Parts: sequence; structure tokens; C-alpha cells
Amino acid sequence: MLITHLIIAAVAYLSPVHLDVSLAGNFGEPRPNHFHGGLDIKTMHEEGKGVYSIGDGYVSRVTVNVGGMGNAIYVRHPEGYTSVYAHLQRFAPAIEMLVQKWQYEHHCTDVDLELEGTDYPVAAGQILALSGDTGASMGPHLHLEIHETDTWTMLDPLDFLPDLLEDSVAPKAHSIMAYPIKGEGRFCGQDEQMRFDFMGYAIVDSLTAWGKVGFGLYAEDFMQGSDNRYGIRKTQLLVDGKEVFSSDVNRIAVKENMMVNVWGDYDYYANNHLWFLRSYLLPGNQLSFLKTDANKGIVDFNEERDYVLTYVLSDFFGNTSRYQFVVSARHDTISPVLEDDSLTLDRTVSHTIRHEGMQLDIPAGSLLQQTKVSASSRRMKAWSPEYQLANKSIPLYKKAHLRLQLNKVAPDNLKLYISARRRTQTDELDPEKGQQLFVDAQFNEGWVEGDIADLGHVFTIEYDDQPPRIIPIHGKGQSPLLLFDLKDDQTGISSFEGYVDDRFVLFDHVKKSSRIICDLRNTPIHPTGKDRHVRLKARDYLGNESIYDTTINY
Repeated sequence: MLITHLIIAAVAYLSPVHLDVSLAGNFGEPRPNHFHGGLDIKTMHEEGKGVYSIGDGYVSRVTVNVGGMGNAIYVRHPEGYTSVYAHLQRFAPAIEMLVQKWQYEHHCTDVDLELEGTDYPVAAGQILALSGDTGASMGPHLHLEIHETDTWTMLDPLDFLPDLLEDSVAPKAHSIMAYPIKGEGRFCGQDEQMRFDFMGYAIVDSLTAWGKVGFGLYAEDFMQGSDNRYGIRKTQLLVDGKEVFSSDVNRIAVKENMMVNVWGDYDYYANNHLWFLRSYLLPGNQLSFLKTDANKGIVDFNEERDYVLTYVLSDFFGNTSRYQFVVSARHDTISPVLEDDSLTLDRTVSHTIRHEGMQLDIPAGSLLQQTKVSASSRRMKAWSPEYQLANKSIPLYKKAHLRLQLNKVAPDNLKLYISARRRTQTDELDPEKGQQLFVDAQFNEGWVEGDIADLGHVFTIEYDDQPPRIIPIHGKGQSPLLLFDLKDDQTGISSFEGYVDDRFVLFDHVKKSSRIICDLRNTPIHPTGKDRHVRLKARDYLGNESIYDTTINY
């Protein structure tokens, strides 16, 4: 590890923008199902700012609409790292030409183009693109990532760009959460988790405990000149001056990304949108940047005395704050763990759950922690009942295989799929109001089966033989702009293609909408002043296709 740090220290990279840098987000912030993998660099609330390669290397990959990145460029550096620049408005002209060549060859707007080292070499400081707001962006900014090329481990870009910005503001802790270990501990006379807020740098509540208790912390970092809130780089928990837990959020392996759900209190976040990060390890937590004592960070209040607990928080720049609270250990009767009708799933073994008309196979290692479920069915829909296993979201590390029995003959078995309806916060018991997710499925001897990613959804069989709707916004008369709205109420739009006089023309997504647009002035179609035949095809995820024909004068 020391050698790695020395190598990083010897790598001098440049800023990816020619701006005074301020961050909208930092590396490692906890998000549902993943850590934030880079820096969100503000671009003055505007698009079109220059984006430059941070070092020598070559463009190894260019993507359009892949994985929420919008337009993105990957630069491989000879030191063994790859930098990623995402949410771009447009690419540098030569890169744009490579992308459009690929799009026209493949008749496809979305792009995942891999390049060789001689295709597009770049020098440090060379312009790559203009900043934008494409993909899953919440506003104009540049998202910058740095990875180890061979392992794709995510690294904090500030380690490579230590002079990118200045910060003299220390992190701030807001609250702790106490987690009595079931059947082994109590806190303030309770068996359930309890939240306590800091007043200044201390907790003024009278805190008591007996037995084994874990703690979680809700804290944020800040920087001068910004209203944004950031994740904490380093956290220590000391008990009577001895470290029992520490974290240094860096070097996040791909396989560890979903572990944020077990380090953080995912259930509390789902209901309150606040992350309490545990200062102890649950059995499923394998994050390599967490260190604990022999008790895995759990504090054993086994002597009747006062215990002094201290949180020490530090950011990348070394700004540090300390928060302290006292817990008085007083002997208490610990309640036994009560059994209920739920099925307890061990994350280390595989499980098969059967309910009338339903079977779910969960591979070992799919669950991040021990989980309770209770299979049930409710009202009959057209093709099967609705099934649920839990009344909360339970994301899976590996997908589980779901089989639902079809209750009547379908006109076309290829048009069957599984609907996974996501619960909403305000209507968590009314799945009709939740967001429907498409699960690709196959018909197999009276059953419809597919792989699911969350046990907390409501599942049923649906049928979709309706093609997408193509709604013209512009596309008649003499305008060079072809604008259409693509709608599909069930499985969603999977692809589209446009043609003028049987020649492919490129349509682009209109950001943050269901519309697509083609500017004929940017295509191989030259104006003639004559009538031209326009054809647009759109398909959903079950292959249902619509074709829209019209005539324009161009």
C-alpha cells in the first residue's frame, strides 16, 4: 500500500478544466447501491466549458448513453490509470467524427466504442470535449473518475490532483445511531436502534447501555464558498481513547460497490434520505477500506462505569473535527430474540422460496446481510397474482431467479414479461402507484421466469403486444429539424432508427425527455428543394415495432 501511495504521489496530473474549481460532489459519497465514483466539478451552471485530458495517454473508449454517463470519454494513461470524463455536451471534432462513423455503420445512436492506442493519442492538457448535462446528470457539471486500469478499482481523483482546490472547513457530525445487538445488548433501556443528535461537539442526552452495541454516524463534509455537502474521507471511533473502527474512503473495488448498502443503514436511508454509516461490521460487509478491532467495532459495555466515545473526522485536506459523548454502562436485562413467522435468509447459502404459483431461487452471496422475508400473494391480475416477499427494498448483490405460473393461455408467449413494481415512499403498501420496472423473461412450460435485482418489489406477469407510439412534433414542411416523441407505457423504448429516402440519418436524444431529434444539416442528406420520404422505426423491449412515414420538402 505504501508503494502505491508513492507511485500516486509521483504522478503529476493537470486540472481537467480551466476554471476555479468548486465541487458539487466528492469521491466516495454514499448513494443507494453504489459509492460516488469520482468528483463532480462545477461548470458555473453552464454547459460548453472546455474539458482537457489530465495526462498523457490515449482515448481508449467513448460512450454515448451508457450507464447514466451520457457522453463520456475514457483516457488510458501509461502510469496504469484510466481517467473518465462524463456528462459531456459534445466531443472534440476528431472524436466526434469517430463516434458518428460508428453510429452510421451500426445504425444506432447509443455508442460503446473501444479504441486502440494508436487511434487517438492525447497529451496532457489537450482538449477532449465540452462540458454538458447529459445522462443521469442533475445539472451542468463535469464528472471525473480515475481508475486503476487493470482492476478498475475506483480511486479518489484528489490524490492525483492535490492542488485542484483549497479547503479549510472541517467535517461536521450531525447525529449518531445506536444499534443494540439483538439478544446481546440494550441501549437507553431499548432493544431497537435509537438516534441522538449532537449539540455542538457533544451529545447532551443521558446515555446508558449494557452489553453489545454498535454505532452509526450521520456526518457531512463542507468546503468554503459552496453550499454543497460532501462525504467524509476519514472517520475514527475511539472508546476510552482506543480506536475500535476507522475508515478511509478510497480504493473501492468494483465488487465492493454495493457494500455501501450494508455499511450504511439502507433501510433508514430509504425512508429518510439520510445515511448513517455504521462504525462496526455486519457479516456481509467486506469493504477493504474499513478497519476494526477484534470485536468488529462493536462496543461491549460489560463494566458498570462511564465509557467515553469519540469520533474523529478528517477530510482529504487534513481538516479535522472531534465529537464526544459519554455512555454510562448500567446492568440491564437483555431481551431474548423473539421468533416470528418470517423466513430468515442466511446470506452465505442458497435458498429456494416457494409459494402457490411462484418459485424464487436465491444464489449464495446474493444478500448483503441476513434478511427476513415472508412470501404472499394478493389480487389476481390478468395473467397471474401479484407476489411480494418484503415490505421494503432489499437490493441483491447477485440477481435471483423468479418463476411465476401463468394462469391462462397467452396469444403469443414471446410477449410475456415480469413486472417488478417499485414501492413509493408515500404509498409503500399500494404497489399500483409504484414505478414499474421491466424484467426480461422467458416462457417455459407454463411458467414465466426471469432474474430480479430487488426482493422488495411487487411481481406479476404482464403481456405487451402494443408497439411504441411515434408522435411527430416537427417533421413536415420545409424545416431541416425532425423532432418526434417516443412513448411506450409498458416495457419501454429499446431502440429507434431514422431514414430519409432509405438512407440512415442519426437521431439524438433530447436530454431529460422522451423526444429524439435529427438536424438534417448535420447528416449526409443534402437539401434539394424536393419532397423527401422520412421513415422512423421504434421498438420496445419485447420487439414490438412502430413505423412512421411522412414526407418533407428539403
